Parts: sequence; C-alpha cells; structure tokens
Amino acid sequence: MAEQSAQRVRGLACIFLVTFFVLVARMAFVQLVIGDDLAERCRDQRAVSLATVPARGAVYDRNMRVLAGEFHRCAIVVFPEFVKAREAVARMVARLTGGSWEDVLSRLGSPAPLYVAARAVPSLAGRIDTEALGEALRDPGVAVVEQPARYHPDAIGAHVIGYLDPSGGRGASGVERLLDDYLREGEPGEVAVFADARGVPLRGLGVRWLPGKAALASVRLTIDREIQSVVEDVMNDAVERGAVVVMDPRSGDVLAMASRPAFRPDDIAAAARDPASSLVNRAIMAYPPGSVFKVVVAAAAIESGAVSLQDTFHDPGYVDVGAARFRCYTHEEGGHGEITFIDAMAYSCNTAFIDAGLRTGAGRLVGLAESMGLGATTGVALPGEQAGVLPDARSMSPQDVANLAIGQGRLTVTPLQVATVMSAVANGGLLRRPRVVMEILSDDPARARRIEPAAPVRVLSEDTCRQVTFMLEAVTRWGTGTAAWLDEGGSCGKTGSAETGKVSEAGSPVSHAWFAGFAPLSDPRLVIVVFVEEGMSGGRAAAPVFARIARRALQVYPASR
Repeated sequence: MAEQSAQRVRGLACIFLVTFFVLVARMAFVQLVIGDDLAERCRDQRAVSLATVPARGAVYDRNMRVLAGEFHRCAIVVFPEFVKAREAVARMVARLTGGSWEDVLSRLGSPAPLYVAARAVPSLAGRIDTEALGEALRDPGVAVVEQPARYHPDAIGAHVIGYLDPSGGRGASGVERLLDDYLREGEPGEVAVFADARGVPLRGLGVRWLPGKAALASVRLTIDREIQSVVEDVMNDAVERGAVVVMDPRSGDVLAMASRPAFRPDDIAAAARDPASSLVNRAIMAYPPGSVFKVVVAAAAIESGAVSLQDTFHDPGYVDVGAARFRCYTHEEGGHGEITFIDAMAYSCNTAFIDAGLRTGAGRLVGLAESMGLGATTGVALPGEQAGVLPDARSMSPQDVANLAIGQGRLTVTPLQVATVMSAVANGGLLRRPRVVMEILSDDPARARRIEPAAPVRVLSEDTCRQVTFMLEAVTRWGTGTAAWLDEGGSCGKTGSAETGKVSEAGSPVSHAWFAGFAPLSDPRLVIVVFVEEGMSGGRAAAPVFARIARRALQVYPASR
C-alpha cells in the first residue's frame, strides 16, 4: 500500500516536472524566439501609421561627415479631439500645407489625427521654429514628433546625392540611383499614433517614431563637405544658373559638385514644377566651351611643335578661312596687332588661336582632346552624365578647324570634363579619371567595396604643362581673368564666353560664361571650374566666383591632405 502511494507521488511529480519544463520551454520560446514578432504584432494592432520614412544607408563625405541619412527634423500631428483653439490650429496647418483654412477646419471635425510632414514645418537647425508658428503650436491637441530626415536642411550636395522617387522606395538620380541596390536594403520606419478600437488616440502614448530595419550598407564619397558648403554658399550669392566642379588634380577626386538652380530632395514635387529645370545637374551637362578650349589648342600646338611661346601673330581683328570670316572681339578697334602666343592666351585672341589651330591640324587637336577625355563620359557613372560632342577630324574642313580652335561649332563639353582637362595640366600631364564614390561600407564583406582610382595616363609632357601653365598665369595676372587672381599663392586659368546662338532683346549675342583654373601656382591642389549659364562674360561672371571659392576652399583643404 505504501509502495503504491509512493509510486503515485512519483508519477504526479513526473507529471508536474514535465509540465513545468514544457511551460518553461514555451516561455523561453515566446520570450527569446518569437517575442519580438508578437510584440510588434501587438503594437501594430493599436498603432495607426501616419507616415513612413525609407530606411536607407547613409551617405558620408570623404572625412565620414554625414551628407545624407542621419539628420532629424520635427513633424506636427494634430489630434482633433484635444484641440482647444480650432481656428488658430486650422490656420497654422493650412499655411504649412498650402491648403484652405475651411478644408482644414472641416477635417478637424473628424477624430482622425492630421499629420503635417517635416519638410513643410519651418525649422532652425532641424528644430521647429516656434516663433514662426505662434500660439497654435502650444495647443494641447498639437504634438511634435522628431523623425529621421534623410537630407540636410540646407540640401547640401543635392545634385550629387540625388533624390528618391515619389514613393520613397528607390533612388531616382545621383548617388541614390547609382548605388540604389546597396542603399535601399532596409525596412522603413513610421510615424504612428497609438489608438483604441475606435481610432481615438490613447492618452499617454500619443505619437511615436517607430524605427524600421537599418540598411546593410552605406556609402563614402570623395566630396569634402566643407568645400561643398563653400561652393553652395558662393553660388547662392553669385550664380543663378550654372555649375561648379572642384577637383584635386593629384588624385582625380571630386571634392565638390554643385548646380544651380538648387532643389530640395525632400520636396521633388516643387522641383518638378520649376521651369528653370532645377533637377538637372548642369555639372554633367554638355555646353559649348568657347575660349576655355584654347587650353587644349595651346597644349596640342606646343606638344606637336607647331607653335612655340616665342611665336607672334598678326591680328587685324579678323581672319579669313576660305569664304568664312572669323572676328576677334577687338575687331571694331582694329584687333590686337602684333601679339605673342602668351598674350594671345592672356587676352583670348581668336585670330591668333585660329592660326595656331590651323598650323596644328585637325588630327592633333581632336586627338589630344580625345585623349584628355572629351567626347566621352568621364567614368563617374552619375546618371544623366552626357558625353558631349567631339568632331571627327577626318570630316573637318578648314572652317571647322577654325571653329574648333575657338571652342565653337559642334564641340560641346561638360564642366566635369573641363575639370579633368585642367587637372591634367595642373599635375604635369597625367590624365586622372574623376572619382566621386570612394567606398561602400558594410559589415558584410560581400557588400563592402573600395573604389580605387583608375590608373593615370600620360597625355602631355611635363614641359608642355609648364609652358601652358605660364600662359594661363598671364590670363590671371594681366589678361581677361584678373578677377580670378589670388594674392596668396597665385592662380591661373582661362576665361570663356561661348556663343549659344541666342540673341538678347537688345539684339546682342547671348553667351555662356566660363572660368577654369587651378591654385596655388606652386604644387596646385585645387582645380575649380565655374560655368554660368548665359552669364555673357567669363571674366566678369565666372572668374570672381572662382576667386571667392578658391580663397575659402584652400583654407580648409591644406596641402598635407
């Protein structure tokens, strides 16, 4: 009897132990394996999503300073049931969203929360400008939520970084599109409000930012955020339409690239309506170069031995090539008269350069231009980059050569290509392909990748580069580009005024303005190309912009880098 009782006790004990271990295992499974999923499902049952934000990889500059992906801004959520000053709140929302006051007021009659996107909210360094919004912001029915913002409040580097398509899922331009497969491997987060079964917000929980799953890769660019900021600041003040490219001639790294008009990557709808085509990256669009191309002409003439610095030319203000007459801008004053090759560059004499171009020949001119990267995309792979047009030497007439020698005719180039040409002169004759992406960063070795610069190719001798640099120094010391001269360290470059084929209301030809140069003269470390669309005069519109950028950029980009 006693033994049967003991067996029953042992049996019950085993049952309890088995039950206990099953319960412990189940609790461990729920807590450790499916706990996060259950918590997320529970949260989703009471969370009402107001807006989603893609979780994309960050974009950094060369020094790992954020360009996109790790900023924050504040959005506004209105809870109609708790609003006290309905009319004041309605006016605030209408002003921010561009809607009518009456429509907003009617929406406040519904219990559904009303979300005002961060991009519509005025901010100071990412925080809400409370003074601009006034008393309505302090209403008990108005809540503020801080959420991630992908782009800098000042839209720094917008044309390089690019923007997302309207759905926010894929990159539509710039680096966002180029490296979309790497950057978009995350799950979006959301701005959500916690509500009961009736959709009424729960007191105490309010509105929250619910993070998504971080992307698996980020990107490091060659852009220097400080130099990019300098370029953007100067362009905001001095360039209405145009582009600037800053490059390190020693490496080919693009340190800054900006285009105007600018746009906000977080408000593409407004940019798409802009008649000035603000979404276009003019730094990689092709335009006639005008006299900036004389740098290539001089290099080809000197390299081939067709012309030397000691040669002189006679300029009566025009030159006849076949049945065509080409005028220098001084033709009404009788031209430059006897002029040296150095002064022909300094004063941008068309007559002398047409003579030099004819002596050099179409084959040599086009051949050098091609070897310096003209007529083809540069290799940076930015979406939308144009190759430009380089004429075929085999089909060129003497008149075509004359046009080419002064950067007109069918020839077109991009500001980025011009920066590549000037870099080859600045570094002693090595063509270094420009680079914008430095590396893809990831904890996953299969995704991590460093983008090494392409091997340099010699396109000019060091002696030719020294002679061309001497000619370009004359431009800034006493020629058409004196506004680009730097008292500290010196500078050199070439102005350009390229005819567009358009005529102003006054009947004058409309020209694009260029200045392309580098600084300092000893061991150049910055090449800067300034393009001002329909700026008329390179010396007046583009050269001063070069000087303003160079002075500030050289201070933040020392020689030791």
